[in-house]
Amino acid sequence: MCGILGYCAPQWDPGLTKFFGLQGFNLQHRGQENFGCTYSNGKKFNHFKDKGLVSQVFTKERRDHFNQIKPLIAIAQTRYATAGGTDAISAQPHWMTLLDGFYSNATNGDLPLLQEEIDNLRAAGTVMLSRNDGEVILKKILHAAHGKNGGDLVAGLEHLMKTTPGAYSGCLMTLTELYLYRDPYGFRPLYFGRWRDAVVFASETCAFNERDAELEREVHPGEVIVVDLQGRITHHQLVKPNRHRQQCIFEPIYFARPDSKVFENDKEVGHFRYQLGRRLAQEQLVGDAVVVPVPDSGRFSAVGYATESGLPLRELFIRNPYIPRTFQIAGQSQREDLVRLKFTTMLSLLGYRRNFVIVDDSLVRSTTMRILIAMVREAAQKFDIAPRDLEIHVRLASPPIKACCYYGIDTPETKELAAATHSIREIAEFIGADSLGYLSLEGLDAVASEFDKPTNYCHACFTGKYPTKYQTRKR
Repeated sequence: MCGILGYCAPQWDPGLTKFFGLQGFNLQHRGQENFGCTYSNGKKFNHFKDKGLVSQVFTKERRDHFNQIKPLIAIAQTRYATAGGTDAISAQPHWMTLLDGFYSNATNGDLPLLQEEIDNLRAAGTVMLSRNDGEVILKKILHAAHGKNGGDLVAGLEHLMKTTPGAYSGCLMTLTELYLYRDPYGFRPLYFGRWRDAVVFASETCAFNERDAELEREVHPGEVIVVDLQGRITHHQLVKPNRHRQQCIFEPIYFARPDSKVFENDKEVGHFRYQLGRRLAQEQLVGDAVVVPVPDSGRFSAVGYATESGLPLRELFIRNPYIPRTFQIAGQSQREDLVRLKFTTMLSLLGYRRNFVIVDDSLVRSTTMRILIAMVREAAQKFDIAPRDLEIHVRLASPPIKACCYYGIDTPETKELAAATHSIREIAEFIGADSLGYLSLEGLDAVASEFDKPTNYCHACFTGKYPTKYQTRKR
């Protein structure tokens, strides 16, 4: 999972640097391991990418150089590594200089047949520098465009869409043109609009939350949008979209920002999560208890749960905003250490309440929930509360995650998924909860139907039914 962003402008505007930086900050939640950028003023280009957050990589020196070049085209990515490492070679955007010009590409999503794609490119004589999906996509486009199509990048993108199953929304640039594209299944969101005279794009609508920005629409599945430095925009529906889209259901459940709209919906992601919480209360009600959200991912669902159940809502956990999403951190030991740093408990609440229902969006490995419950029980000891007098129930606003995702969420291998290898009762005992309840798949679809047809969402992580072929990969 990553965030892609950028613009194409007919003339330089000094405000573009600030807006570009704000776009990156607004998509920081989609990736915190790398940030990279490629930019061109129509005659020359530059690029950078490094480990770290947008604020750490897009330094004053780089911003100054950005302003000096006065780029008319820029693309960037906030990266959460799902394929390849976090080194500079694997980070995006990727770029190539050929005899006929310069090309750069950044994507969001994964190719489930990645190794097969790499083997095919190598067999055709292409040199691969990384094991990253974005590099594969760039080189497949260029190989097809220059092989039989006279350098036509639209033809190269059509070849990609017709021969490469997988989840990808992307941005490809030359010195003078920008290409926005999205796979025929529509797994990953991608939007475009305008900022003053510039055409701008981003993975989520929250990146358009600036006074002069106007959102137009999403890039349709199977579509390519070409923008040039004269401000001309051409639309190419290269591949007929799949009869049923396969929009990632985990985007509105967990990944997207609450104030975003994803998949051309008119309602924000936060409303989706609120409705999940209401449905969860209907299916998995706890009696006399205080509803406690896991910040920030469980907050909207907890509000919905409290509203539907009539139970009081209180904050028990305080989240350190400077600790990144632990879901995206590699290594179990490091994840556990970060959870302890990330959360603290409000001891005063334990002074007068004993029954709690903790609401979160999902449970993957169970690391966060197990440590949170342990922290509550440890804190209760300070009030001499006997273990039998403290009840902690857990309610999750999504079904059990039983299968690995090969489309960009990067859930771990099946053996690491708590719900794939243990019963609900076993998970409850492991995390130290008095009870554990999940939203049903039917309940999820009932909520999703308010936004789109449930058949237009990919449910593979819950059902193990994948819409495309896939290969397991080392993570």
